[in-house]
Amino acid sequence: MMRPISLGGGGPERIPGMSRTTLWNSWKVIRRELRSASLRDVVDYLEYDVDPEKWISALIRQIGSGRYEPSALLRFTIGKSMGFSRTMTLPSIPDLVLYRAIVDFFYIRAKRREHKHVYFKRGAFRQVQSQAQQAAISHMKAAAAYRMSSTASFLNWLRYDQYRKHLVLDQVYPFLVVTDISNFFDSVLHSHVEEAVRGLRVPPRMIGLLFFLLERLSIRQDYAGSHGISLPVDEFDCSRTLAHMVLFPYDATVVQQVGEEAYVRWMDDQVMGVQSRADGLRALGLVGRSLARLHLTPNAKKSRVLSLSDARRHFHLDLNRLLDRAEVIARASIAPGIRHKKLRRLLQEIWARGREHEGKGEFGKILKRLYRLAGVAQARLLRRRALRDALTEPELAERVCDYMRTSGSRIEYLNFLDRLMVSEEQVYANVNVVAIESLLRVEATGYEARRIRSLATSLLRRRRRMPGFDECMALAPLLVLRFGDRRSFGLLRGTLEKETSPLFTRAVGIVVASYGNREFAEVRRTASKLLRNPLASVVLLIERIREYDAVPLRYSNRLALRIDSVANVKYLDMRSLLTARLLSLSQKRKVHEWLRHWKTQTAKQNISPYDRKLLARLLP
Repeated sequence: MMRPISLGGGGPERIPGMSRTTLWNSWKVIRRELRSASLRDVVDYLEYDVDPEKWISALIRQIGSGRYEPSALLRFTIGKSMGFSRTMTLPSIPDLVLYRAIVDFFYIRAKRREHKHVYFKRGAFRQVQSQAQQAAISHMKAAAAYRMSSTASFLNWLRYDQYRKHLVLDQVYPFLVVTDISNFFDSVLHSHVEEAVRGLRVPPRMIGLLFFLLERLSIRQDYAGSHGISLPVDEFDCSRTLAHMVLFPYDATVVQQVGEEAYVRWMDDQVMGVQSRADGLRALGLVGRSLARLHLTPNAKKSRVLSLSDARRHFHLDLNRLLDRAEVIARASIAPGIRHKKLRRLLQEIWARGREHEGKGEFGKILKRLYRLAGVAQARLLRRRALRDALTEPELAERVCDYMRTSGSRIEYLNFLDRLMVSEEQVYANVNVVAIESLLRVEATGYEARRIRSLATSLLRRRRRMPGFDECMALAPLLVLRFGDRRSFGLLRGTLEKETSPLFTRAVGIVVASYGNREFAEVRRTASKLLRNPLASVVLLIERIREYDAVPLRYSNRLALRIDSVANVKYLDMRSLLTARLLSLSQKRKVHEWLRHWKTQTAKQNISPYDRKLLARLLP
């Protein structure tokens, strides 16, 4: 275990709890999550794994001496609907690791204030849902076994297993209250965050450090002072943890009114069990008054008092039960042809039942599950509506693209992406990023590869402007690496000295350098001529890799094969392959022996012939 370091230099003493161990643990968690982020780096920030001791120790010294200052951050958007988008924040990796370490430190000490059924981590909530569903199934079997016909009939009518899974409530209530909070993260006052951590056994300087970070990371007008409101929305459970803690006093008020077992909160979505519609209206009144104390507002349009019959439809318990059955078939160890045939038949039944309820309750979640399973079954039943869904529900874009990629031919998929990206109604940056990113999973050759290469060329030459252009342009070097040849490489190399976004400059620098030591030398010369550019960090990264005497485990873990959850196959991620190519720049014999062994073992895995050829071509 790593021990906290002692700070010298005559500065303030280190902050208790802020050690190399805590920061290293936070980095390990974030490192796993980076591969699933909406906006991925070209090598998933490999440089922070090359020498983690160095940057973590430097970060602790800066914090302890009072010289710590957050670095430049990245903002991007994720589409919601009706043209609206949510602004996301991606701090630099050291700032993100520090933010995560602080909120985890606070949460561990605040957890005693947490009520029974309040959740904010997706994994924890899914586990609770699974346990609740299994308990419900046992209850239903017991009711049937003892010939409790009325009880068994009622439980089957209710779809009790789905009731428990989606609502988690331990008992059946005649009425259910559902609600959430409007603009939750944007409305959280920093003063309420301060109240949430008040009384915890945490160092005062760590509290100060938290608010210093919030001030720098939260969205505000250029050159304006901090308004002391809003939490930066990140994808790494940092702000989610803080927002969860802010609601603890609210949870206590609601629990006192409706009872511990009748209240479930998933982040800001809430469900309460009550005995009558009047009780439900009183509960919503309490919600409004209690949230007002936190300067928060309930979402009136999404607030409902539901009877059990209403709840069955709002949560689509019947459709979810059928989808659970489809999930079992999708995982069954039977011949793919038989599995796909059975799955298609069931999905057609689900869709025939479900389409008449479109737009009701949580139908969006049904559609999201349907798209994934239809992709697994290679069923074409949703293809006619896929473009409309991607345009009107941008949060479905990734599922829709995966479905279209796996349920039709490559030409059909490329035509779909063309229609999607040129549509006048496609106004969301992240949808274009999802579309371009998905091409890194297409196994194209010949004419199809030339079409993708042409798209990459148009991005490199800035001929194809679209929402999210800078983020899409940063993916072009990976497309060139996958589908291009030496002619495309010349165009890529020619962009090195051009004034472009930091995302693109970094991506093109790493891809060009991966072609060999001569190309790396060219990147280094270019970096030396430019005053301020991301190429300097690229050069430092590769120089450190070239110094390896042996490949460390944390590096090799990045090269593991990934699993396509829709196609249900292992595949070689392009970023992993680029990471392996950087190792080939080493001059050390042991590193090359390790790389040859990794290549041989990877080729023996159950990957596609296309991936084997790609491996042979890009790691000759």
